[in-house]
Amino acid sequence: MEKETVIRPSLLACDFLHLQEELEECMEHGFTHIHFDVMDGNFVEEISFGEPLFRKVQEKFGDDTTFDVHLMVVNPIDQIRLFAALGAREISLHFEAMCVGDVIELTKIEQEYPSLKIGLAISPETKVEEMREFATAFDFVLVMSVHPGKGGQKFMPEALEKIKQLAALREEKGAQFDIGVDGGINEENGSLCVKAGANFLVAGTSYFKAKDRYESVKRIKGL
Repeated sequence: MEKETVIRPSLLACDFLHLQEELEECMEHGFTHIHFDVMDGNFVEEISFGEPLFRKVQEKFGDDTTFDVHLMVVNPIDQIRLFAALGAREISLHFEAMCVGDVIELTKIEQEYPSLKIGLAISPETKVEEMREFATAFDFVLVMSVHPGKGGQKFMPEALEKIKQLAALREEKGAQFDIGVDGGINEENGSLCVKAGANFLVAGTSYFKAKDRYESVKRIKGL
């Protein structure tokens, strides 16, 4: 698989009636990662797709792309085990949903699935200082630049400071975790995120709703 593209399209914004065609087009555009949001109606009000759909898309496209499973759920440990068993290679859980003992369970899961990358997502209300002791234990940190649960929201510029703080923490600790940004990404704020230290950007509306996706991809890759 080629080196990761900066952008990870979010399926939450795609045309669900033509999901296979949407994914095939993502493959044609060379995206190495696809963002797959899982919402349970509890951690966030909305409910999105889950295990049955993931099973299907993983079977058909899993050899060609990495599905980045973003769990917006309560009690995420069982869901991590489920999606890891189905072949997910990257899964993130929310810091706000973590319970006592979850770090121990995550260590056990990493031993069971050594190639699995586990990320920590942080909502806008969570400060970096609150989770800094956990950050270096994860493969990546996903900074939410909108409130989790709904697509099409505007980018919250305060996310840039969080990215800078995480990048500084990464350098300070000599850590290797990646930094992702999810929510309201477009060409302008996307470039600012990359300059602040982000490694990848999750883009839903700006990609799937673009009038000319090919041109959009060219501009996005220019980041």
